[in-house]
This record gives sequence, structure tokens and C-alpha cells, in this order.
Amino acid sequence: MPGDLIIGGGGSSAVATSELFSHAQNLDSIGSSLRDCLVELASIDRLVTATSLREADAPLGAAAAERAIRDATAVIAATRSRIDRLGAALVASAERYGEAEMRADRLAQLVAADLGYLFGLTLPSLALMLLPMVVGFAGGAATGIVLLPAGSRRALAAGLPEWFRKNSGGLSNPAVVEAVRLAVMSADDVGEGVLRLPPSLASLIGDEGLGIVGLGTSASVAVGVAGGFGALNETRVTVSSSTASTASPALTFAERAGRIPTGEAQVRVDRHWSVGEPDRFEVYIGGTRDFSVVRNDEPWDMTSNVTAIAGQQSGSLRAVQQAMTAAGVTSESPVVFSGYSQGGLIAAELAASGHYNAEGLFTLGAPAARVPVPASVPWLAVEHTDDLVPALGGTWSVSDPVLARRELFAGVPVDTSVAFPAHQLDAYRQTAALVDASGEARVERTLGELNAVGGAGSSVESTLYEATRSRAP
Repeated sequence: MPGDLIIGGGGSSAVATSELFSHAQNLDSIGSSLRDCLVELASIDRLVTATSLREADAPLGAAAAERAIRDATAVIAATRSRIDRLGAALVASAERYGEAEMRADRLAQLVAADLGYLFGLTLPSLALMLLPMVVGFAGGAATGIVLLPAGSRRALAAGLPEWFRKNSGGLSNPAVVEAVRLAVMSADDVGEGVLRLPPSLASLIGDEGLGIVGLGTSASVAVGVAGGFGALNETRVTVSSSTASTASPALTFAERAGRIPTGEAQVRVDRHWSVGEPDRFEVYIGGTRDFSVVRNDEPWDMTSNVTAIAGQQSGSLRAVQQAMTAAGVTSESPVVFSGYSQGGLIAAELAASGHYNAEGLFTLGAPAARVPVPASVPWLAVEHTDDLVPALGGTWSVSDPVLARRELFAGVPVDTSVAFPAHQLDAYRQTAALVDASGEARVERTLGELNAVGGAGSSVESTLYEATRSRAP
């Protein structure tokens, strides 16, 4: 069955399964009930004293009852004390686990950075040694592909998703996912090694230091290099809207996940309105639709993915901004962003931009770990530990959302009918429902802050927006 839901972050070092936090909350609830019992018994005991019983010439049974009250008080007090200690021990164990996990993650990132730097130092020498073989192989492969009929070339390109599908088992291994996350974070260290920067300077300016260069820098280099070959080139985008429809407010994380668009439209904007109050908005942003690196009609493509990770104005981000403007969102409008995959990355960048009055953020499977979302914005992020896509966003050290994670295929065969099975939106919607059911305090607090924007009693007008990319430069 799928792995346990693990919850961490959100301003706390505690990391543990939702079941453990549920036990701690249950113990706290029992402790509160016992404290109420003690208050009631103390009140009764003050009214019924040994002196009052003698003065009233009460029967011996009444005196026995008074002694029983005192005995019960002692037992309940001792039980409450044990429950309080057990609850504190559960929370302390979660905090220690979280602290140990953070130290392990930090150490792994430092080791990966050092290995990346060493690889960069040796890369020029390796390149000279291997260049004849690489050129020969690449030239032969390129010649072979060029000589293929057009239909065969298209079939070869179409076979890439099939390769990912057939190898989804190995690619969905949490260890592989974590290795990809660390490799992504080490890309800048490889460049620093190639440039032969002093190790101390490389450490200072990299992700592990001041963060002057990092994953965004590596993505920017990729955009620049690919642009010279006609790939990853941004273009203008336009947006058209559907007819508005009425809806009810989304009050759970599962309901928000269910509103993320999957059809032709990539963006949904819900306008919440109440008589005498300013409009409030919830914006839902879909995931990547096209994995091509060359321009076509779809802005939710790999060009937008890489451009967004580089921190630049991607086509999908500009499309969402246009949709928000068309819906009536201003810089003062309270807005909650929800997004899946690339849509989650865009949602995080909009919430971090400072251009909007972001009152909440909810992301699913988004490569958004390096987006500096302010701590003042309530954020719940959901990740599957066997999903490669969020790993492409690097490690969580810039922001501190409430992070809910689980291994989707723990103990069960990986679904090989689709590429990246742990990244499927339906699976994330199921996990969102588990997050709702967890009852964990940080989850409940974040949900309450998101729900405060729309309000259960507001009317909702929902509009879908479809964006199109221009093929012209």
C-alpha cells in the first residue's frame, strides 16, 4: 500500500507521519478532558467536605463517596501527568527526527556540491580524452538519423515518452529521485569547477553559501545555450476566456486540487464576492501540456519550465498574469494560488513576486523548492518522494512551507502504463484528500488561512482561460 503521509516544515522542525501527530493530538485531547474532570471533582470536593458531612449527620456512605472523590482525583491527576509526558515525548521525537533529517540533507548537499566541483575541474581533461570517441559516435548517430525517412524520425522522437514509460519503475525509486535532486543542485558547482574558481569562493557564492549562483543560474545558462540552436525561445502569448459559471467556495485541499484545470484551458480564476466587500480570488494553474523544447502553440511547454526555473518571465507566467488582469485581479486583491507541476512553480513565483496580495499558496508536485516565497504567505506543498518532477526544483532551503510527502508506490508495483506515474494529477488529488484527513495542526492552520480569503458564505464566479503561444519570435 502507499507510504505513510509525512508532514514537516511550516516554521517547525518536527517531522513525522500524520499518524504520530494524530496520536499526539488525541493524547492532548484526552489530557484536556482529564483536566476538566479534575476541575469538576475539585468543585464537588469543595462543596462536600468532611466537616459538612459531620454537621449534616450524613450516613457513612456519603463519607465513603467523599473519599472516593479524593481517590479518583489522585488517579486522574497521575494519569493526566503520564499522558502529558507521553504526548511531549511524541512531539520531541518528531522534532529530533526533523533536525536529524535537516542535518542529513545539508550534508548530502555539501557532498554533492564537492563532487560536482571536482567533476567540473576534471571535465576539460576528460573532454579532451573522450572528444574523438564522442565526436565519432555523435556524428555517426546524427548521420544515421538524418538518413532515416521522415516517418522514422518522427517515430524515434515519439519513442522518448515510451522509454520513460517502460523505465518508470527505476525512475520512480525514491533513491533515484533524491539523486536527481542533488545532481540538479550541483549543476552550478560543476560550472564553478570548469571555471577553476577557488574552492572557498565556489562554496561562498553557491547554493550552499550566499546563493549568488545556483540552480537558477544553471537554468539560465541552459536557456542561453539552447537559444543558439533554436530551442527554449520565449515568444508572445495571448489569452482567451470561457463564459463565466457559478461555483461554490473550495474549502479543502482536495477540492482545490480538483479545480486545477486539465482540459484545453490552463488557468481557472474563481472570483469570490459578497455584498459590501471587495472581490477576492482563487487562481488555479495546470501542469505542463507539451514537452517540446521548440516553439509551438502551447505555452505550458518545456520552454516555460526551464525559463521559470531560471527565474525569468516564462510564457506560462505571463499568460496567468493576463488571465488575472482579465478577471479583475489587482495588486490589492486578496488572492490564493493553487497549482500542479509547472502550474505550482508559476503559482509560487507569483506569490513571491510582490506584485500581488498573496494570501495563500497550495502546490502539488511542483519544482518550486528554490522559489523564495515569503514566510508571511501560508503555503502547503505536497510531494511524492518517488516523483522526479519536484526533484528538478532542487532542495528545500529557501522557503519553509508545510511540506506533506508520501511514497506513492511504497510496497506495490509501479504503474508502467504512463510515464512518471508518481506525478499524475489524480494521484496527487488522492494525496490531497489524505492531507485533509490528517487533522495535523499545521495543515489545519494553513487550510484555515486559505479559507479565510474566500469565505464559506461568498458567491463564486468561475472563469477558464486558454493561453496560446505565438510561433513568431
